[in-house]
Formats: sequence, structure tokens, C-alpha cells
Amino acid sequence: MMTHEITCSDSLRDDGPLSAADALLARRFRLWRGPDGRRQVYSVYQVDDAPDYPDAVAMAVRSENGRCVPLWSGPAGSRARIMARVLGAQEIHLRILPETDSGSIVPS
Repeated sequence: MMTHEITCSDSLRDDGPLSAADALLARRFRLWRGPDGRRQVYSVYQVDDAPDYPDAVAMAVRSENGRCVPLWSGPAGSRARIMARVLGAQEIHLRILPETDSGSIVPS
């Protein structure tokens, strides 16, 4: 899995909380819109609480003016937590990658 700092030209954008009507869901899940226009659900964790899921993409995120700004993306785990701290992120957003019919993991 590749690791990289996210730049302004990257196409993943914050699409808001999962449900504005439910405060618990709004804190725990965030929607991000991919380049194909589809929404993706990410679980939201404080940096030190993000789990080490083996088949997950992690995003180090900082909040600016009520919006989430991605700073880095890569595999979940200790590297994600380190990069989040180095870059001043407040949260790590995790997305479990779906399996294909053959059972292999494919990024979207």
C-alpha cells in the first residue's frame, strides 16, 4: 500500500458527517467523496485511539473552519499515528477496504 502526503490536487474531499441528525454518528463517522463522485464512509478516531486494522486505509486529518482537511494517507497502524502527530493532525479516519469476489483487497 502506498503512503503519501495529500496535496490540494488530490480528489478526495470532505463530504460532512454521516448523519447530522444524530450527534453520535456525526462524531464517529465521516463521509468523503472520491474522484468518481461516490461517497465513502470512514470511521473517526482520535490519533492515539486509531486501531491497527490490517486492511484499512488511514487518513491523518486536521479540522479547519468546520471542515476536515486530509494531510496524509497510507496504511493504518503505527505509521499513521506517527505521521498524524508529525503533521499536527487531530484525527485519523479509517476505511476498511472491500474484498473482491476472489477475496483479495482492492483500493477504490
